[in-house]
Amino acid sequence: MITIKHNHEDGTLVYGTVKGDGVYDIIRKWENGGFKFFPSLRMIGLRNSRDRIADRWAINAAAKALREAEFEVTVEIDDEHRDRAQVLEDKADRLDDRRDALESRAERHAGKAAAAHERANQIGERFAGGQPILVGHHSERGARRDQARMHQAMRTSIAEDKEAQSAAGRANAVGNQMRRSATPAVTARRIKTAESELRKIQKSLDGYKRRHLDHKGKPYYTEIHEPAKGDYREMQLSRKAQLENQLEYDRAQLAAAVEAGTFVEWSKHNVHVGDLVTYWMRDRRRRVVKVNTVTVSVESGYSWPDKVKFTDILAVECPHSEDGPAVTATNRPAKKAPAEPKFEVPTIDVEKLKAAAQTLSNMTVGADREAFVSPPAVVEQMMELADIQRSMTVLEPSAGTGNIAAAVVDAGAIVDCVEIDNGFMEVLASRVPGASLLYRHDFLETDTAQLGTYDRVVMNPPFSEGRDIAHVTHALQFVKPGGRLVAVMGAGVSFHKVKVAVEFRQLVEDRGGEIIPLPEDAFKTSGTTVRTVIVVIPC
Repeated sequence: MITIKHNHEDGTLVYGTVKGDGVYDIIRKWENGGFKFFPSLRMIGLRNSRDRIADRWAINAAAKALREAEFEVTVEIDDEHRDRAQVLEDKADRLDDRRDALESRAERHAGKAAAAHERANQIGERFAGGQPILVGHHSERGARRDQARMHQAMRTSIAEDKEAQSAAGRANAVGNQMRRSATPAVTARRIKTAESELRKIQKSLDGYKRRHLDHKGKPYYTEIHEPAKGDYREMQLSRKAQLENQLEYDRAQLAAAVEAGTFVEWSKHNVHVGDLVTYWMRDRRRRVVKVNTVTVSVESGYSWPDKVKFTDILAVECPHSEDGPAVTATNRPAKKAPAEPKFEVPTIDVEKLKAAAQTLSNMTVGADREAFVSPPAVVEQMMELADIQRSMTVLEPSAGTGNIAAAVVDAGAIVDCVEIDNGFMEVLASRVPGASLLYRHDFLETDTAQLGTYDRVVMNPPFSEGRDIAHVTHALQFVKPGGRLVAVMGAGVSFHKVKVAVEFRQLVEDRGGEIIPLPEDAFKTSGTTVRTVIVVIPC
């Protein structure tokens, strides 16, 4: 048995149905009533049907469609209205519940956003040091996997943050309309609207005639409307009783506002021709030329007057006072009901996440570049050996993603960087905004005419096939007399017997430099186990 019930406390709901029985598929259609499913109630019903006259068309259409589908259906309609004060009290309670639910939802999404953000940061620690993805290297697979996980965590964080902020905004908006509807000015307009509807209802209940006039003003057809009958009459009677109850409540509220002096009810009894009225958010102040039933006509500055409703008037300046001076009566705004404290949830820095994702996309090169960035411990040791002082000039050739350059800037020195890869240059520019010059060149093709000389040269060049020796030897020309070069190099320079390695060791010795071995796993976090040393060459 399917029962469609309507009363003013619960609205229109459907009882006796279960999931999958086909009832909802039938009555959800517009032609069958347009019923909706309410997740909070776990029931089917009509939207906005609480404390309203039953929508008999929708109810009867649903009942008819269900009977045609061989369902047994009963309809129960109770259109007895509730007291206006009780209606508003229940509505306020529902709004409180809704605000609480939205706040909980916002907090839930904010928690998920924060967790995803933290997860992205944790995964991105391997990229935070600036180590790029080396295509073709054995570390590529793991790096790609971590990059994908980081991107997914970022997207989740951004999406959850958007949901959290949306729910928080909706929570803060709950009740605003209800508070506004309780203001005296809105109440006065609602009274006028209700009185007009009551007159139409009474006209429908009594029946009426409507004459149609020709161009000479003579009637040529009379349209006769019989008094309302059947369900329609019942609906009109129920609506009339509901409006009368609403008017009684609203008139009492408005009378209290008038008595308290927070509202003046303007009409043709206290607005006269010649008065100055203020309206439209206090932007307009015009003289009255005619007083009508529901409006006043005011000077417009043109050949026609403007019309202003009495309910839109904010102030009246009357020069007709018998006591002599002009009298100004003002619609002082009533004190607003205290709003709920603004609810806020933490905001994720979306732009920072997007920038991080863009940085990752620029950190991919071929394995032949040997772009193994200097780990923090190695950089710290290099800075100590370089003895960089504030305001010194420093060059970092083959700067990569800028780990060394960042340390130089932190030491208060001025750093110039040379890097051939455009992607790395963009990463370098974002990670080390203090770098003063960025050259997109192959370092081996640069000279002092382009760059000048520096107090220090600190570098981590490519190692294979003796390229580290070639880079370091070339870099010596950029060191000022009395300066110093500090470089990370492959450990082979300290023991290989090939001519270029032997000559390089002799160069270091002749200049009073030293070769300092690093731990075997010094570059493990950068994806390589190659053994390395730090070479210091004074000039």
